[in-house]
Amino acid sequence: MGNQISIKIDGKSITTEEGRNLLQVARENGINIPGLCYHRKLTPTGACRLCLCKITDIRGMIASCTIRVKEGMEVIAFDEELEQTRKFLLDYLLSEHNEHYDASYEDEFRELKHRYQLDDPANRKFTPIWQDLGYPVDGTSPVLIYDASKCIKCFRCIKACDEVQGKNVLSFTNRGITSYIIAGFDKWNESECDGCGECIQLCPTGAIVEKPHREKIDLEKIDEKVTTTCPYCGVGCQLELFVSNGRIVRSNGAEGLPPNDGRLCVKGRFGYDFVHSPDRLTTPLIKRNGKFEEASWDEALDLVAGKFSQILDEHGSQALAGYSSAKATNEDNYLFQKFVRLVFGNNNVDYCTRLCHASTVVAMLKSIGDGAGSNSIEDYERADCILVTGNNMIDTHPVTATFAKRGRNRGGKIIVIDPKWTPLVRHADIWLQPRLGTDVALLNGMMHVIIREGLIDEDFISSRVEGGMDTFSQLKELTEKYTPEMAEEITSVPVGLIEEAAILFARSKKSLVATGMGLSQQVIGTNNVFSLLNMLLITGHLGKEGSGINPPRGQNNVQGASDVGTSPLTYPGYIPVGDDDNRRRIAELWGVPYESLSGETGLTTVEIVQAAHKGIIKGMYIMGENPMLTDPNLNHTEEAFRKLDFLVIQDIFQTDTTPYADVILPATSFAEKNGTVVNSDRRVLRVRKAVDPPGEARQDWEIILEIARRMGRNIGEYAGEAAIFDEIAMATPMMAGISHDRIEEKGIQWPCYTKDHPGTPTLFLEGFNTPSGKARIHPVEYIEQEEKPDNDYPFVLNSGRILYQYHTATMSRRNKSLNDFANEAYVLMHPDDAARHELTDRSRVRLVNRRGELETSLRISDEVARGELFMPFHFSESPVNKLTRDNLDPHSRIPPYKFSVCRVESLQYVSD
Repeated sequence: MGNQISIKIDGKSITTEEGRNLLQVARENGINIPGLCYHRKLTPTGACRLCLCKITDIRGMIASCTIRVKEGMEVIAFDEELEQTRKFLLDYLLSEHNEHYDASYEDEFRELKHRYQLDDPANRKFTPIWQDLGYPVDGTSPVLIYDASKCIKCFRCIKACDEVQGKNVLSFTNRGITSYIIAGFDKWNESECDGCGECIQLCPTGAIVEKPHREKIDLEKIDEKVTTTCPYCGVGCQLELFVSNGRIVRSNGAEGLPPNDGRLCVKGRFGYDFVHSPDRLTTPLIKRNGKFEEASWDEALDLVAGKFSQILDEHGSQALAGYSSAKATNEDNYLFQKFVRLVFGNNNVDYCTRLCHASTVVAMLKSIGDGAGSNSIEDYERADCILVTGNNMIDTHPVTATFAKRGRNRGGKIIVIDPKWTPLVRHADIWLQPRLGTDVALLNGMMHVIIREGLIDEDFISSRVEGGMDTFSQLKELTEKYTPEMAEEITSVPVGLIEEAAILFARSKKSLVATGMGLSQQVIGTNNVFSLLNMLLITGHLGKEGSGINPPRGQNNVQGASDVGTSPLTYPGYIPVGDDDNRRRIAELWGVPYESLSGETGLTTVEIVQAAHKGIIKGMYIMGENPMLTDPNLNHTEEAFRKLDFLVIQDIFQTDTTPYADVILPATSFAEKNGTVVNSDRRVLRVRKAVDPPGEARQDWEIILEIARRMGRNIGEYAGEAAIFDEIAMATPMMAGISHDRIEEKGIQWPCYTKDHPGTPTLFLEGFNTPSGKARIHPVEYIEQEEKPDNDYPFVLNSGRILYQYHTATMSRRNKSLNDFANEAYVLMHPDDAARHELTDRSRVRLVNRRGELETSLRISDEVARGELFMPFHFSESPVNKLTRDNLDPHSRIPPYKFSVCRVESLQYVSD
């Protein structure tokens, strides 16, 4: 906090911080100076001139939004001259302004028109001329409409796009009174606008409005505004849902709440239509004679309980397993893992994190004692250097990327390591493009340079690393052979770039790493992260504010599901299942005999499928997961599901996996439930019910409890979600001080051990979460991939996500707005490869390897390197995981989604 000063506004004494914006200070203290161009998130413009004030010792009137307060300042905000000037300015602006209002947007200009009694034309001096100016209307965007006749040229949208979102798509065209906003060089649909809608939310006049549901929105008839957490990625953006007649009609970013402070991406703002999709599951379904038929809840639940009990009796507890969900709440997931452990009697519970970040978590647990991100999302703006590796954050975590771009604009540096070009490269100072699967060689090469240049932090190593400089000497010895020249030979990254990146990262005072699934989803994924951690440790970029390692989570509750124990390896709070003392503690909490809780580690996600294929697993309970799109080697996965005796799926839609189910149970979406999630920076956030579930759909946690009861096991009685979380807090030491009441206003970052603990924005400031309190260096060698390209399969296929679709796309593809941007599978190929194989852009191709084949559309692009391909995994019509391997990282049991050899064949179709 800066120096506290005293100022006066209209005689009122105000204590505030020196250097703050005068208009903001006035408004915070109940002095409502008018204005249309100012917004607290934007640099001042002074364009509308409505916030004029008088300041002692300054001649004339001055725009208060352009003034920073200082000690002793005396301000006149309201007098007759100021008010008449404001009325004159408003009157002039109105003459150029189309005043039509349909109640679908918040019109700050209209409010001022009322305030200054300009509703009555008799009170105006200027004749309307806006119809004579030929202002255009641009409705080409899938998500918004721009009407220049309503624009007052306040610059808010331009600055929102540039300063808040970091995209700089909008600008003015023409001059003077005929100027108006354009996107790119002209039309919105021809520009790089990605539909985030920041300009819509900050527009004060309705010149930019959203397209979806506009005809259904009447702000005077909105029944409720509900603040909740976005259901998509792991940023945890806070939404304000507008509800009318039992339906969501708008989603705004919740201003002033962390982590997003009003920002949203296109999915958060326009991706809610799936909630009201006619495809929603509304009643239980039972498969009879190969076809699903509607059933009552009693019939379905009795069948589920009976079949699971029969499998337990006939085959024992190891014959059952469950998948929980990163899209469900902490409360749902906690009870799911409790169900598996108490009712199934084993630890065979896992979820999609095993397929995403397991190697990151394992390496971090072994090195620094915690697998969660060490920093706050806001630190991306504060760091001096950000190293982003295997993480396409602009597409996968767009709001996090806004903080990174703002930091870059304020002088921070960005290093990108990625085999594929990503949009963040536009903002990067250095882009290293290694061959797929060569990350360890590159990172070892960077450490070689850091050591050679004397840029290690000896004090940090000596005081905060186990074994100190002796341990470091082992790493130094290993990396000696990884000269930049050797690293270039393996990775193809030029020597000069390796050296430049290494020196920049090491020399920066605060360097922060954002890793991702490009690094983790490999059979050597754990080694990749070990190397990254080694580089952080020898440079001292851990355990201090603004520095650390941060693996952003791909779904809204990946972090929380792990935190509350949906793991075959750990109980809530990451305590190993084999820890006898903790098992006794949990047994007492759950009111069961200690002996009833298994101390044997369970099967991981892919291992469960492999066991089903072998006939070991006979029955499965899947909540909110779609393994027939997300699991590797899908042909093998399909065979495994066909071999199951009984499969129960609990979801909100039919999925690629439901055809293999025996019973389907309809559950609730994020908008129909209360509870909590944990975002990527360990922030426990509220989820709040906005609308009622469709048909007979029930809450996930209630379904779980009812199945347990019908199997003769009462695993708990709860008054509601808040009571479930109270038990989570007792089971999970790092959340012991958190409750629904404490996070009613805003989230708290764990660890939070007591009711008066404020939470922990940055981890490891006092020590690492290892027994010694010190970090561990794990030197690792580069290991070549077992599967290599050859004459039969000359390409290496990489897979990942795109901005406009989400995970298995069961939610995102039920939104017209998102589909209008992108709704087609494709594979990217380098132009030289396309020419060599005589393939043309947009042609149909077949990808083939030893595990399967698929058809898709070819896009020729230099975003990928020669010999490498990239394909998004969202599209069930072209399931990329038919080609991926189910080999597993020996440490984390994660499969290698990022490295699959294949060939590409042209498909020739005969037209009718």
